[in-house]
Amino acid sequence: MELYIGINFLGHDTAIFVINPSQKSVFAISTERLTRFKHDTIFPVKAIEKYLEQAKIDPSTVIKIVCSNPRLEHESLKLFANEYERSVFYRTLFNEPYLKGFLAKQKRFKQMAKWRQSLYLLMKGQWRKQRQLEKSTLTAYQFEIQKRLLSAQFPNAEIEVKYFDHEYCHAVSGFMGSPMTNDQLLITMDAQGDHNLFSSVYKYHEGNFELITQSASPKKLFTFSGKYTQIQYESSIGGLYTYFTHMLGYAPNADEGKVEALAAFGSYDNPIYHQLWECFSIQNHQIKVHQEKIELYFSIDVFDALLTTIKKEDIAAAIQKFLENFVLQYVQDLINLTGIKRLCLSGGVFANVILNMRIFEEITPEIHIVPAMTDEGTAEGAAYLAYMADEQDWQWLKAFSMPYFGSAYSQQTVESVLKKCAAVKYFKHENDWPEMAAKLVAEGQIGALFHGRMEWGPRALGNRSIIADCRDEQITKKINGSIKNRPLFQPFCPSILLEERERLFDRSYPNKHMTCAFKMKSEFRSQIPAAVHIDGTARAQFVDQNDNPNYYRYLSALKAITGFGVSINTSFNKHGRTIVETPEDALRDFLDTNLDFMMIEGFLVQKV
Repeated sequence: MELYIGINFLGHDTAIFVINPSQKSVFAISTERLTRFKHDTIFPVKAIEKYLEQAKIDPSTVIKIVCSNPRLEHESLKLFANEYERSVFYRTLFNEPYLKGFLAKQKRFKQMAKWRQSLYLLMKGQWRKQRQLEKSTLTAYQFEIQKRLLSAQFPNAEIEVKYFDHEYCHAVSGFMGSPMTNDQLLITMDAQGDHNLFSSVYKYHEGNFELITQSASPKKLFTFSGKYTQIQYESSIGGLYTYFTHMLGYAPNADEGKVEALAAFGSYDNPIYHQLWECFSIQNHQIKVHQEKIELYFSIDVFDALLTTIKKEDIAAAIQKFLENFVLQYVQDLINLTGIKRLCLSGGVFANVILNMRIFEEITPEIHIVPAMTDEGTAEGAAYLAYMADEQDWQWLKAFSMPYFGSAYSQQTVESVLKKCAAVKYFKHENDWPEMAAKLVAEGQIGALFHGRMEWGPRALGNRSIIADCRDEQITKKINGSIKNRPLFQPFCPSILLEERERLFDRSYPNKHMTCAFKMKSEFRSQIPAAVHIDGTARAQFVDQNDNPNYYRYLSALKAITGFGVSINTSFNKHGRTIVETPEDALRDFLDTNLDFMMIEGFLVQKV
């Protein structure tokens, strides 16, 4: 058996994407779903173990693995060979199940010499073993970390390691999931990829990917330094948006969506918006960064002063409107250059659903945004590129229209978990659970769904989702306040029956992945207010019966009761945790929140 494993293994959002040619199957999962450390950086050993468990593969039968990496820079990068063991050691030492607690303990550990000594004694020599490991021959970089860790899991496999350009991996992941035919423009944009690149543009035509243009940032933006930490931002459009996220008090590389949501409450017509236009320009079909202007207008000290004179929502509105208007100009320039209006968009910048909406409305209706648009998705592109280099028959990979590529659990496994918990009662609804879920939601209850294979990418698409009735304008406050613990200004995305699309929206396309917003018709905004943001947009997932039959049944039953095949759909997790992956995760988050019910693989679960 041969496997092609794309691995994003350094930086945030480590993940794997596995292509199994003999089974014509794929499997993908982010490390964070298994460790529950948001945007985890650890090498995805657990993800590979999960694949073997789910696929029921004896690792000794795997004779070849092509391990592909989505960064060319890593090919010459020297890593500590025991880097994975170091991470595992600290996690064992601190024994914290979630990232927030781990980071707090890590900070105290570094600051308190006495506590370090006491922990050293408590660990009964484990720290000594760790130091010995660091001094061992492993630190001589005997061979790549991927080969060593994969060899430990696949003892009989020949392991070949390949490296691909980061932006190229983004672009190919966007192309492979696109329903569009020949002649496509693949546009990537993020904070930074290889060699300071933050945007690449490819033309796809008859099996070939032709590089059109690339944009790079000159150097790092600003450095936040303290006694133990140092954070740098890229001087790219995506990097600057992340820097604004940080300065507005949110988590960088995680909370950019909060800035996007906050922007709808502000006015962009302020000095920041106009200064941003001096920081970037389009020259010869490339984005040029004017570093000196960024440092002049947005240094840390200057930004601190801006926060005292300009409201946060106005600052958010400025960076958001600039992002939209500048990227629209750039996309139009690329279309003028190539004559191609079929767009595949990838990279973290295109997680911005309002930007995507404006591209759809003002430039071209033929767009596709890859569901895993952030760095976890580069593992997908790397796996595709490695497989396409070896095999001519790759068209079967384009048949996957929905990214349900993750793990799944049987009813027997679920029931064995439920039986052990005295805090819940459960009832089996094997044949009518979607209809039962709709009935409870229509009565005003807030529930959670857990069924089928987990979604790949940052959006829950009905298989690991919290659901509620969009007719209740207070429902978002309830979910934000007592379940998700998010700012009240953040909207929730609705899942909508595909046949409701033209009824509710004047302009939309059948976006199935919740990657684009659309303006809802004004007459419906007051009838399903929880589905609409203050700007009148809905970040919609249109649900087709063929894509998710059970979720479609739920929405159809909801329409029969309420008149709308529309449901709130937000990821199933408590604030600060990642989307639930196992039945145990689901049960824990259900009990730790004010959810009214959970429907898990046909079992209705309620609290005692």
